[in-house]
Amino acid sequence: MAFAAQAACRFRRRREPEVHIALVRTEFDAARGGAERYAVNLARAWQAQGHRITVVCARHDERDAAGMDVVKVSRPKILGPFKHAWFAARAGRAAAGVKADATICLARAWPGDVLRLGDGLHRPWMAMRYPDLASRKRALLNPRHSQLLKLERELFLPGHFSRYVANSAMVKRQVVHMYGVDPERIHVIPNGVDQARFTPAARAASTEHRARHGIAAGDKVVLFSGMDFRRKGLLAAVRGFVSVNQTYRENPLWFVCVGRGDETEARAELQRAGLLDRARFYGATPEIEKWYGAADLFVLPTMYDPSANAVTEALACGTPVLTSQENGARQHIVEGENGRTLHDRESVSEFAQAALEFLRKPRDGAKVAGVSNLSSTAQNAAAVLEVLVRAQSERATLKRAPGFAFSEEQKAQWRRASGRAAKLRLLRGWLWASGADVSLHELARRLEV
Repeated sequence: MAFAAQAACRFRRRREPEVHIALVRTEFDAARGGAERYAVNLARAWQAQGHRITVVCARHDERDAAGMDVVKVSRPKILGPFKHAWFAARAGRAAAGVKADATICLARAWPGDVLRLGDGLHRPWMAMRYPDLASRKRALLNPRHSQLLKLERELFLPGHFSRYVANSAMVKRQVVHMYGVDPERIHVIPNGVDQARFTPAARAASTEHRARHGIAAGDKVVLFSGMDFRRKGLLAAVRGFVSVNQTYRENPLWFVCVGRGDETEARAELQRAGLLDRARFYGATPEIEKWYGAADLFVLPTMYDPSANAVTEALACGTPVLTSQENGARQHIVEGENGRTLHDRESVSEFAQAALEFLRKPRDGAKVAGVSNLSSTAQNAAAVLEVLVRAQSERATLKRAPGFAFSEEQKAQWRRASGRAAKLRLLRGWLWASGADVSLHELARRLEV
């Protein structure tokens, strides 16, 4: 029975074992951050459906990987900027050695059937971090950046993956524009939210949670959360908060920061404004939903984010969000109803104007969550599995053709294609799906003969 039909049949009947999936992620540990938590939730969702999961990783948490097979791949820190390429090559080989029915990579590694671009792209991040050409050229002298860009180019070479999953339309556009991938091979599947954990009901215990941290029920709380304060925009958030304080006088206003990162500059900025006593800094917490529920506004003026989980989690808890246009999660913002998109993430006036709108006119939590177009982790897992099944089926079909023989339908498509661009799209699609070791020019030559 073909893989796609087999998977569909097993999915309907819920019989075990179902499909054996190899999942590649550098760190399989939900406590490490949003991307790692997503990987664990995805694997658990598939495991709950009866699928067999083999995790290929450099590090994992035993509790997160309970009931799953684990293949360890080294990622020595001593290699410095070359550790990423080291892991990519070895993880890809390890995943292939598992002999799973299908392989999905959630990290920079290849080959596989599907690559999920949850970490975003290094190239647009470089453009944001070093906006002028001179500073970008200097940055490229750092082997870390040059190695990551080289590795990124490898991910999109024909034959390494059949299909790609982006968690936002922003990332899909970037892949198409920067690496020429056929847009039909990139599927936008937004991050799923644990709707049992992140819900407007989290707001019911806000008074009690605030009291434990010395914040009165009638006070206003602006929340920031992240694991990389510089990239996530902590300093921009603090400067915006200082600007809001110059205008907002109705209630005492607090700034709360939850997560890991360098908070030195942020504290200094608050100290200069005389607002350090109105700020609270806490480390990472396994109960972040309590802070989402206790906040009046969540802010994340991030420098670059493919689609921040913190945004969708806050929205699911009914908390309005301010985030930057460089965050793919802006696709969940309905302007003025559940948040605002900041066009200039460093503009304190734009930040203050948007924040005051929600501090002065609070929104109903259920309505904020309701208009955000969020999907559950189960819905996300089902959508990704559908793409994975399709990708593996395509790859298996084309690999059966000896010497990459073209079908009559493919030859007809080639004849119907008008113009160089249309023909290139066909060639790239066939080559990406097949994994054949042949150039585009050679494929075209065979078709023209």
